[in-house]
Amino acid sequence: MLPENVDFGAEVLSNYSRNTFRIEPNSSTTATSGRIIQITLPENSILDMKSLRMFMNVTTTKGVATGPHDVLALLPANIESLISSIEVYVNGVQVAQGSNEYNTICKVIKLGAYNNDAQLSSGVLVNHAKMVGSLKGYTAGGASTPADIFGQDLSGNGENGDVCIDNWCNFLGTTATRFIPTDVLGSITIKITLASDAVLSGAILDKDTDDPSLNSMVTNPTYEIKNPYFTIDSCVLPEAYNELLRRRLMQDEYLPLNYSEYYIFVNSGITSDSYSNRFALSSGCINSLHAVQRLDSHNVFGPSTNLAPTTGSRSAIAAFGAGYEGKFFTYKTFKSAPDFQDGTFKYQFNINNVAMPQFLATNKFAMANLPYVNNKLTPRTQGILVQSETAFCQGQAVYTCQLSHPDLSSKVMSGLNSRGINSQFYFKASGLDKTQTSAGISSVVIASTTPQLRISAGRQCSVIW
Repeated sequence: MLPENVDFGAEVLSNYSRNTFRIEPNSSTTATSGRIIQITLPENSILDMKSLRMFMNVTTTKGVATGPHDVLALLPANIESLISSIEVYVNGVQVAQGSNEYNTICKVIKLGAYNNDAQLSSGVLVNHAKMVGSLKGYTAGGASTPADIFGQDLSGNGENGDVCIDNWCNFLGTTATRFIPTDVLGSITIKITLASDAVLSGAILDKDTDDPSLNSMVTNPTYEIKNPYFTIDSCVLPEAYNELLRRRLMQDEYLPLNYSEYYIFVNSGITSDSYSNRFALSSGCINSLHAVQRLDSHNVFGPSTNLAPTTGSRSAIAAFGAGYEGKFFTYKTFKSAPDFQDGTFKYQFNINNVAMPQFLATNKFAMANLPYVNNKLTPRTQGILVQSETAFCQGQAVYTCQLSHPDLSSKVMSGLNSRGINSQFYFKASGLDKTQTSAGISSVVIASTTPQLRISAGRQCSVIW
């Protein structure tokens, strides 16, 4: 066999065509937090699921802090943060269960799986991948006013503009087969629930977004989306493709379709220097576990977190990616030692009384494990979103555990099979600073799994979780 880069040859894919279609939601043209947007994808088509996008116009309304001070509303980094849950139904069968914290799942997974090349180029271009960190230099009625960055029409309220969601963390964006034939599968219905206003950040004129004044709010900023619509590409493949599908359905009992699904487990009210987050999960393939820690009051409006401070130890070694993280999406280590030292902090996963790893891991081990679990190990890989020790410790700390084999496609289920077993999991951490946890923190564990959708003749569908 010759390598592709020395082989001469030309082939033709005949009778192929594609086009892009716009899909309007079934609900009204405006929506606020907690509202549901529902659509149905085109039937009798071959859909390119990587082309599914949601477009919308977002406007905000300012809040007020004691003083009083106007608090201009700021959109979160990654516009999918405005989504609280997504339910997906295939021919009436629910394939995405609609976790109450879809935005948290997306954020935690992207910290290790995404990369800054995409985040700071196409991400900023399309889906607001970097939040505004400061309104320093902007004063009402002065030479520099909020209109310079927010637009003349809403200069007194906050950010507004047209945005797009083009990344999906469930069935919509993770299917092993990119092109899905809905004439075989049936109709695909999507229900999207918008997140609370707490996902927004805010800033006072001539101040940074981490200003302590934002802890004392009279009214919180709000957001509204207008004229949402979706687009997706539909393809026409040669007749050989349809013949292949018909032959497979005649010969095999079903067509398998693997995809990713995530489960979230929260243990709140922690005030001590150690804890265990215990949970049970029955799944045919558990790929990895991702644990974060956050304040119990994460969903109460407040100042954002500075990931790249200009003073303090190692301040020159700062994040060149995201400079700030909204309070809702801040995941800290809550340890007393400096960011560049492990201190007494230790953590460990336990699965059916088997410790993983086989020792109490440190904070630096977690930093090293984040690219490892996401299989980003060589100089040629594009890296992860976490860009410094301070960024990790102060707002992007993710503790991971790998259970599947790397370098395999999503068509291969190599993770832990806990189905039919009374499987018990827990994540434990110790060495936390009680002065930081006294107000109450939560432990959040996200389990990444691979369910399988089985498609039989006559559009009969079933899911093996």
